[in-house]
Amino acid sequence: MDFAEALAIFAFVAAAAATQALSGFGFSLLLVPPLALVLGPREAVVLANLLGPGMNGIMVWRLWRAVRWRTSAVLLAAAAAGMPVGLLVLLVVDARPMRVLIAVTVLVSTFALWRGFAIRGRSLVGDLAAGFTSGVLNTSTSMSGPPVVFYLQGRGLPPDEFRATLAGFFLASSFVAVALFVLGGQIHARTFAQVAVAAAGLVVGYAVGAKLYRRIPVTHFRGIVMLVLVASALLSLATALL
Repeated sequence: MDFAEALAIFAFVAAAAATQALSGFGFSLLLVPPLALVLGPREAVVLANLLGPGMNGIMVWRLWRAVRWRTSAVLLAAAAAGMPVGLLVLLVVDARPMRVLIAVTVLVSTFALWRGFAIRGRSLVGDLAAGFTSGVLNTSTSMSGPPVVFYLQGRGLPPDEFRATLAGFFLASSFVAVALFVLGGQIHARTFAQVAVAAAGLVVGYAVGAKLYRRIPVTHFRGIVMLVLVASALLSLATALL
């Protein structure tokens, strides 16, 4: 890993972590597309998943009492069933189609979040469907959030419970994803160096985002986050099609 690559990893992770601290979502959505241009889709997805325990662990620690653990457990069980499918997609599909898939996933997810899309209703089937889809997207694109976000929005959880339950689910699912990547031989010596640089960016970015959160209304940043996500996705899509 040369200096330019290390600097890019640090900057992208710091920006994504700051965004997560400000808006409560968007870490992988913002991180994976530009990181895929530097490392390639597979390494970008693996690295984003390896950072998941740290990113979500902070939120769970702060919102522990608000987590709906039963809901998180059902979602996790379904996600665990979907993750091997996503890993197969990651290993089989070539790099260029993966970049297109990542870009399209970001664009569709960003548009849906902007429009306030939510899956209405509450059922065990809904839990399982949202969890399974999230698991497939997790290990294939590292963008597991949208299905669960849309579903929990439709259940009308209070803000703290919504954010805490998401964090609890993502924390647990990230450990499952990391285990699958290890078993699938996707963790290499260079991965540890990437994680070290990325961890520094995560700490710095989260600290900056948390500080800004106390000073600037989050509503001002939601539009900025959406614009950055769209720009990132369009860049990834343009690169894949060239």
